[in-house]
Formats: sequence, structure tokens, C-alpha cells
Amino acid sequence: MIDQALLKKLPLFSDLPTADLTCLAALLKVHIYQKHEVLFSEGEAGLGVWLVLRGAVKLVKTDRQGGEQLLKVVAPEQFFAEVVLFDGGSYPATAIAQSDCTLAVLYNADARALLGAHPELAWHFLHTMSERLRTAQERIRILSGSDATIRLASILLHIAKEQGEDHMALSKQDLANMAGIARETVSRILAVFRDEGCIIAGRNKIAIVNKRRLAALIDDQ
Repeated sequence: MIDQALLKKLPLFSDLPTADLTCLAALLKVHIYQKHEVLFSEGEAGLGVWLVLRGAVKLVKTDRQGGEQLLKVVAPEQFFAEVVLFDGGSYPATAIAQSDCTLAVLYNADARALLGAHPELAWHFLHTMSERLRTAQERIRILSGSDATIRLASILLHIAKEQGEDHMALSKQDLANMAGIARETVSRILAVFRDEGCIIAGRNKIAIVNKRRLAALIDDQ
């Protein structure tokens, strides 16, 4: 069973009283996945809401040519696949363990019972869903009308804001998939960002060290 202290750290459940956290801990099913292991595939029946306790998860979509588009990286203390709770449909994307990770699943029937007892939790879910809808709309706008430099800078700033930290575990291929540009182009643009003092880039790791300058590069384009 999940420790209540851990659940209390999750923004989604931080306001629940101790008695309810005890019930929740009994409902959650914990799963451990290895790096690159698939949690579920796009189109599979949506069984429940997932929470990241340790590690990170990539959400990707596959196009008709078999190419992968990285939608987002879900960091610890975040949840995903909440849409299946409300529409009862299939998973809209494929979830892949970006690293060895520990996850918890709140199955739909249990989640609905929990929301019945705590309607305020529904607002947490709906707030997150509305934020993600706005993000998706903004991403479509950027990808449809911006050059590669603006796309990449915007994505880096968005990920930092979403995850609440400036260090991110992303490969150049991940960024290429998210921005819809070639990996070689990502390498070239990251080198410019590095030379401008905006980022520090390592192997599958990027740290933003000057957000203001990175944003200014977008405005300069």
C-alpha cells in the first residue's frame, strides 16, 4: 500500500483528510516499469487515471507513416490519462516509461466513487484538462506558423513551466519529435541557445539557465 505521506505530496490529493487518504491508498494499484516499457497503447480501452510516483513517462502519438510525435513528458507527482475517467473511451496516446519508474493507477470505477465523495477533486481534474487544452491549442499555433528556432525555444520554456523546474531529461530526438523538425536542426539550434548562454545541454539532458534570454530569442525572430 502507498504511504499516506507520499499521497499528501501529490497536488491532486493534498487537501484530503487523513481518513480519506487511507481509503485512497487502498484503492491505488502500484506498478513498476522499466525504461522503454509500454504502459498502454493508443486506442486501448481506458481503464483509469495514472499517477507518476517516481521516474517519468512519455506520451506519444503515431502518425500514418509510423512516425512518433512526443506530446509531453509526465514528471513525478503529476497525473495523466484523466480524460478516460470522463468519456469512458480509449487512451488517446501511447504511454512509455522514459526511465525506470513507479506508477499508481486509480481505476475508473474507484475514481468515480472517490469523486462522488469529494466533488472538489473533479475540479482538479477539469482544471488540468482545460490547461492542457489551452496548451494544445497554443502548440498547434506555434507549430503551424513558427520557424524552427521559435518552436524549439517555446517547447523548452513550456516544459520547464509545466514541470516546475529548469532541468529536463529530454533527448534531441524527443525535441525533434515534439517540434516537428529534424534532429540535425535541433542540434544546430541547441548549439545557438548554448552559445547565447540560454541553456546547458548534456547527453539526454537540458537545463535552462536564462529564461529571459531564451524568450528574447523568440522575440528576435
